[in-house]
Amino acid sequence: MTDTPEAPHVITETPHVGSPLLLDDAVHGTVARFQPVAGATTAEDWIEIAGLAQDFGDGNVYLAQNAALELRGVHDVAQLVARVSAPALSTLSRPVLASPLSAAARELARDIAAVCEGLEAASELVLGVDDGSGDIVAEGVDYGVLLRGTDSAQLITQGVLSDAVLAIEDLVPALVNAIEEAAAKAPEEASADTGRTEELKLSATETSDKPAQPIGWLAEHTPEGRVDLGAGLHKGVIPAEFADLIGRLDVDITVTPWQGLVFHDIAEGDAEVVLRVLAPRGFIFDVNSPLL
Repeated sequence: MTDTPEAPHVITETPHVGSPLLLDDAVHGTVARFQPVAGATTAEDWIEIAGLAQDFGDGNVYLAQNAALELRGVHDVAQLVARVSAPALSTLSRPVLASPLSAAARELARDIAAVCEGLEAASELVLGVDDGSGDIVAEGVDYGVLLRGTDSAQLITQGVLSDAVLAIEDLVPALVNAIEEAAAKAPEEASADTGRTEELKLSATETSDKPAQPIGWLAEHTPEGRVDLGAGLHKGVIPAEFADLIGRLDVDITVTPWQGLVFHDIAEGDAEVVLRVLAPRGFIFDVNSPLL
């Protein structure tokens, strides 16, 4: 009988903003996990994390669950923590996901993260903002928002989409209130609610049509002459030298919840060059690839 590997456990609390969450994993050793809000990163972040992977990890950057970035096999935690300086590598106590092709969703996710970062009731929750496409709802987030156009949205509470439609300016206070109300319930009531919620949540994620992953040439939502490029990575692994390379592109990059990346706002001519450079290096631009 084969023993099941233990789940990673937290080694220490994050020492300061800008430090990764440190985990002890039976397979990968010490893991440093970075959780950028909405998966949003810059060129600076990628150049820095590539250097950290080379100097303190196993030489790879890993795209992990909930749009996180990980370094594995870390051998000098103190030096790694001292080196971290890029803003988007600051670690949150919980993930805040967002639809990767929506600037509005990413912006609202940042607002939610700022308010919920110090909220104890949200410390073990996965939060998210869906642009209306259903991509984040399909991930089964615990709490969040489903945008309805530019000025209204519905709350996701305990994994279930609410019926009420709220004005954008009321969303964050309503979300915080819902999280705190659930946390304040008596243990027996909370346990019963959790059971009912998990059934509803499972039903919703199984029956909803999941949108296609944002892979390939993505121009429907961009100005004429500009595109986003979506890339998948087999098992989410990026060698440090390639992580440094994408940092040299000098564009904003979103880490998706599906072990992929979206390169934002590239001129069409430049995008052709990026495709030719990255495709031979394991970046997958075909949504139907069997390697995804």
